[in-house]
Amino acid sequence: MSKKLGRSFWGLWLFANVIGGICLPILVWQAPYTIKSQIFLNEVLQSIGIAIAQSYVLRDRFTKEKWWLPLTLFGWLTGLCLVHFVPALAFQINQQNLPLITILVADFAIIGATVGICQWQLLRKFRAGGLWLAASVSALCLSAFGIYLGYMINSSILAIIFQSIIYGAITGLALIKILRSPKLLPKTRK
Repeated sequence: MSKKLGRSFWGLWLFANVIGGICLPILVWQAPYTIKSQIFLNEVLQSIGIAIAQSYVLRDRFTKEKWWLPLTLFGWLTGLCLVHFVPALAFQINQQNLPLITILVADFAIIGATVGICQWQLLRKFRAGGLWLAASVSALCLSAFGIYLGYMINSSILAIIFQSIIYGAITGLALIKILRSPKLLPKTRK
């Protein structure tokens, strides 16, 4: 690592997540999509923006950062496809009449797991790398409350800002702890 990790990194990570989360979804806020389509398109575009912004922040932090963007995109898009196109997981098929927030949290747990596993491939070399799996899932689950609050007050922009702040804050703290931890030594062959 060539730079120190602390509050300035956390602030930069948080800022990158918010800006990355807002930039591309602006394209669908004014479009005549149904709410389900709008949420799906927002999440796809938000994932692309966040992945690009996170990659930019990580460019000097560890050597395999060039893989962050493709792995993050693969994780987000895989998770989104799972929850939107697999009928048993899709939140639009609500056979148990669960509250929307319950479904969002469950869907975001699935997305968080797929994103976390993909990103963990780069962070597993750090002693605290396993923390990323829990941080990714919990950050996205809690960010569902932000998106829910934003949509409850009829503001797509606030929904994405709240979601990005919660996700960025939690993953930023976890990433600092992970990148500060020592790297694991390679296994020696006998």
